[in-house]
Amino acid sequence: MFRNLVVSETAYELLFQEAEPVFIYQEGVYGDDRQQDRDKETGYPLWSVRVTASDAVNREEQMLEVRVGSPVQPEAGFRERVVLSNLRVQAYTRRSDRDISTMWYADAFESASLAGGSGSGSKSFASAKSAAPAKAAA
Repeated sequence: MFRNLVVSETAYELLFQEAEPVFIYQEGVYGDDRQQDRDKETGYPLWSVRVTASDAVNREEQMLEVRVGSPVQPEAGFRERVVLSNLRVQAYTRRSDRDISTMWYADAFESASLAGGSGSGSKSFASAKSAAPAKAAA
């Protein structure tokens, strides 16, 4: 059984929707008093990046929330094509539920126009672990 399944960067066209901070849950703490969660390996703040994953072959679209560690908030134009390097999914179940839940992670966020070399001025956000390949545990 794999803990993380790595998804090919070319399997889906990823279109940016929005990004917002991931907060640590603390009972009774609301609004500006909340503390932003951090990546355990890099120490960068965690961001929840919403993207639409579009599959042209099957003509399907799905909204994904991907957690990315970055020193600054990831940004791109609405529905702009983006690249999430080392995109992976972790599936899990809880004993109380019979459904399968998923958590999506990536090591870096980059505008596809910048990744393609057009130099549109879009920003690249990479964590220190983006150079290392993901390991699947048996």
